[in-house]
Amino acid sequence: MLNWIDALFFGVRRIFGGGIELPERPALNFIGAICTDNPAENRTDVAFVGTTIRKISPVLTANYTASPGELVRVDAQDPVTIILPPAAANAGMEVIVKEVAGNKEQITLVTSGDEDIDGEATKEIGGAYAKVWVVSDGARWVMV
Repeated sequence: MLNWIDALFFGVRRIFGGGIELPERPALNFIGAICTDNPAENRTDVAFVGTTIRKISPVLTANYTASPGELVRVDAQDPVTIILPPAAANAGMEVIVKEVAGNKEQITLVTSGDEDIDGEATKEIGGAYAKVWVVSDGARWVMV
């Protein structure tokens, strides 16, 4: 009966490693991971070294705001604008934008606030199956 009250007040307290429950501890230390505060979604994001892609969008035909670590799939029947998440809050995270339907309309990437993409406020790609891959260095988005 008290389990749900305990979870309500103290949140998640059971940690599993490979399906085996680990001893309860008052703190976690992530080694080899990038940990960032995500106040917009009221959570802490943990990304492990290597690829940071953790979300794949539906195929989009309209403007869209990307999440950190997302593969954004676009069917560019009409021009589409993709808004990148803040680079400052997402160091080490990547966003890949890919035209997946063979259409040739323009895809424009824009940044949040005063940030840039390799020194430019926007980046435009176009053509069938065009792709752009950007990684945050903590201050701006860098094309890979």
